[in-house]
Amino acid sequence: MPSTSAIAYVLVALVAMGGAASAHAAHAAAANDTAASEPKTLKERLGDKASDDQRVDNCKVPVAERGSKLRPDDCMHRRSAAN
Repeated sequence: MPSTSAIAYVLVALVAMGGAASAHAAHAAAANDTAASEPKTLKERLGDKASDDQRVDNCKVPVAERGSKLRPDDCMHRRSAAN
């Protein structure tokens, strides 16, 4: 049977490791919150036209980046509506 001092030592070691792990987790969470709260620039917020899920057509979007959703390919409807 292990001695009382050995059991106490193991318990103290476990508590110390648990405290260190929780402090590390709190620090990592704080770093993530800081990165998430930093404002993005206009260019970062807008992104490119190809990645916009709400775009109406494929005008000015390269063929390789158009994706699987079907959208009109011709841009003539835009010009006639503007005139």
